[in-house]
Amino acid sequence: MFTGSKLVRDLFSRVLLTLFLIFALTAYSQAGKKGKAPGFTLPDLEGEKVELKSLLEEGPVLISFWATHCKPCIKELSKLQKRYPEYKKKGFEILAIDVDGPRSVGRVKPKVKGLKWKFPVLFDINKDAYRKYQVLGIPHTVLIDQKGNIRYTHTTYRSGDEKTIWKKVDQLLAEQQEVSEEEEGKGSEK
Repeated sequence: MFTGSKLVRDLFSRVLLTLFLIFALTAYSQAGKKGKAPGFTLPDLEGEKVELKSLLEEGPVLISFWATHCKPCIKELSKLQKRYPEYKKKGFEILAIDVDGPRSVGRVKPKVKGLKWKFPVLFDINKDAYRKYQVLGIPHTVLIDQKGNIRYTHTTYRSGDEKTIWKKVDQLLAEQQEVSEEEEGKGSEK
């Protein structure tokens, strides 16, 4: 049986533990949101290895962690597919990283084919990239600039989120263009 002071101490301890857990989870979920993007090499639908580093040489990359059972994931990626060809020509790439797991791998290729996605779809069967990017839920979107810096992250999807993503991509492409023009100008001055 608790006396008044024991009850207060117990309640106080629980409140402190709860606050600690909230702060720890918040810090964990924010870690890796900015800074350098962790590198990875993952197989695509055909078994070919795709390396993030080599794609970044061409331009910015958007990574979307998704699964075949995740309806918001499929909505987001399908919305992004609509403008993908236009942005691909500008050096931008989308990587859809499937995190279904070994038992669901067989469902991925038919799903992607039916959805007519043209961007690379990669398998993260062991969830190595998933852990590196500290994904807490899907869809989880990460936008990386050409220098490998994480510039934007977003978890979940609501209709219209793709507009924000495209605005961020436009900003990155404009920055990339400015840098290219500056480098060309410096080259012609020599």
